[in-house]
Amino acid sequence: MSSTSRNVVALKPTEDLLGPRRAPWRDTVGRILRNRSAVVGLIMISFMLLVAVGADLIATHAPNEPMFGKPGEVAPLPRKPPCVPAFGCTEPMHLMGLDQNARDVFSRVVHGSRLSLFVGITVVAFALSVGVLIGLVAGFFGGWVEDVLMRSMDVLLAFPSLLLAIAIVTILGPGLQNALLAIGIVSVPVYARLTRASVLSAKEMEYVTAGRALGAGPMRLMFVNILPNVLTPLIVQATLGVGTAVIEAAALSFLGLGAQPPDPEWGQMLSEARALVFTAPHLVFFPGIAITFTVLGFNLLGDGLRDALDPRLRGTN
Repeated sequence: MSSTSRNVVALKPTEDLLGPRRAPWRDTVGRILRNRSAVVGLIMISFMLLVAVGADLIATHAPNEPMFGKPGEVAPLPRKPPCVPAFGCTEPMHLMGLDQNARDVFSRVVHGSRLSLFVGITVVAFALSVGVLIGLVAGFFGGWVEDVLMRSMDVLLAFPSLLLAIAIVTILGPGLQNALLAIGIVSVPVYARLTRASVLSAKEMEYVTAGRALGAGPMRLMFVNILPNVLTPLIVQATLGVGTAVIEAAALSFLGLGAQPPDPEWGQMLSEARALVFTAPHLVFFPGIAITFTVLGFNLLGDGLRDALDPRLRGTN
């Protein structure tokens, strides 16, 4: 028997004892699915994504169409409370009632999920891309490059995020696109600082030193060796950031600086009904519940991801 064959035979008992090795991503998914906060948040977000994708099928009416009724019929009254035939209501079904313009609130809330999720995901994608690039360059090169980039981020962090977003939108003009840009700009420093802190520790690791010894250039070291190993805190922060972006977009729309009428955006719906909170509370209740449900889902998922992916917290799960 050759030496190669003897080595193979000698390794078999060890392999049988340890069992087949699992892929790292399977272990990660398993830890996430064992975390109750992550599972609940994932279910809530999945539900909102399904509502957003199927808004055209779920909505019972056009979101911007007033319910004037057919010829010969009595038009529904504006601000009509929720009406469900299964609970004894004999009028046409309006699950969440009508708003002050006789539009179906349920249809507007359903279509608003599409708009609000688009805002949150787009803002985070923009802020994450720019912030990671700034933090990666600053942490890797250091020196005056780091000073210039990070002092610029410190200037942005010196202002409250919502006030800075309001100032930017005021300069650019009201509108959903300008609101997206403003929220994205004020979110960049968070990801830049988080990336820089992770890169400062990662670039001293042995695998980066080995990459330098093998002749890898700065671009390969940053984007191939370092970046994949600093993604965990960024994923957690991005998940939490979507909920924050939804709230800030709703706040700008509430102030008249974000989505403009007749867009079915939740903050805009709250703004239109703020004077009717006592006479028609359903106009405030349902958009507010939608915002709370969405933000809570992303917060639960973010907390669950942090607990599942942080090695220091795995022993407590």
